[in-house]
Amino acid sequence: MVEVIQTPKRGNRMFLAWATVVLVVAIAYRIYLHATFTLIFGFGRVIQPIEDFPWDCERIQHPLLEGCEDVWLDHSSRKLYGACTSLRSRTGWNPGGSLFNVSARSRTDHISVLNIDEPGPDGLYGLHQLKFDYPGDLDLHGFDIKRIGDQQHQQRFWLINHRPPVDPATGEPLNPRKVGANSTIEIFDLEASSSTLVHVKTIASEAIISPNNLAVANDGVGILVTNDHDEKAGMFRDRVIFFGGGSLTYCRSDTGSCDVVATENCSFPNGVVRGRDGRFYVSHSASGMITVHEESDNGLVEVDSIPLNVPLDNLSVDKEGNIIAAAIPHSVGFMQAADDPYNRVAAASVFMVRDRDRTDGDSERFNYETVKVIEDRDAKFLPTTTVAVHDAQTHRLFLAGGFSPFLSVCQRRI
Repeated sequence: MVEVIQTPKRGNRMFLAWATVVLVVAIAYRIYLHATFTLIFGFGRVIQPIEDFPWDCERIQHPLLEGCEDVWLDHSSRKLYGACTSLRSRTGWNPGGSLFNVSARSRTDHISVLNIDEPGPDGLYGLHQLKFDYPGDLDLHGFDIKRIGDQQHQQRFWLINHRPPVDPATGEPLNPRKVGANSTIEIFDLEASSSTLVHVKTIASEAIISPNNLAVANDGVGILVTNDHDEKAGMFRDRVIFFGGGSLTYCRSDTGSCDVVATENCSFPNGVVRGRDGRFYVSHSASGMITVHEESDNGLVEVDSIPLNVPLDNLSVDKEGNIIAAAIPHSVGFMQAADDPYNRVAAASVFMVRDRDRTDGDSERFNYETVKVIEDRDAKFLPTTTVAVHDAQTHRLFLAGGFSPFLSVCQRRI
């Protein structure tokens, strides 16, 4: 008697193989990616209408207020500065967003200025732009400003400049999709009586990988830079959005030296500010976290973290020392608005992070409290927001966006 042994058919074997792959992927997703996908795509997130908040808002539209990725409020001079460009340029040449169309560059990037207490009859707050004493073009992103000099009458600007890459030997253009942007930090000075930014220095370094924003230390020399990606270019560059990555680089204004000082807990580092307490606060877009860092003899040390559980963009500091965070509650809507900024506006949120009143015995885990300041689910008044600043003196918010054709001003109802 012959025993017949049944062997699995090829189709069964393929089914088992694919089932195993699906199971492994499902387990990996559940363990490693579920929280990330939930955060980025906002599964289950409730986005509130602007009517829920005590603000009256208006939009200010002008070509000089297009594409303002970052703004900075000088509380003493009562001026608001913005790093702006045309939307055609921002949606084509934006290395932080892996957009490398050199031909889209407007070559008209500028610093816009508003006198925030003087709206004027046209409601444009004396809007004008600064001139540049600089030999080349600027492709602006994040920036910081600090008063310098004995009388503090002079302002120093540190600007991120995403220059197109060129061959250092021949000066011939290189393909940015292969090598990335030639990003630098440009330092300028502005006299109180002048409207011209005078170039002081260029800082270039391999440690300036993919700079998004920067913050200047209290000494006016140190600069902390956020690199939102691990590489300047490449097919898998944007894996950082789902798998984390990026780094922090520390540069010196005097020597021009730069070093990567942190990679741990980096998850698309985006905004960075120096707080009134001298600490650096860094927002991470892919984790919804703000990390807190101190300078020490051992370098930069992470001393705290603040979960906001929503994708974050730029940060600012108000006069009372509160950290203001621009957030992206609807990532898909944000990407759609970035692709079609004249016809689409994304939902926006703004949070305030402040020191929590503590009593003896409180855990060090709870050093901060977060408050949702405003949210615009239906994009009625706020721009596709990448930055917000709070003027504590007049209880106003100024909001701008790198992919927005307008700026918004909101007055709190007292």
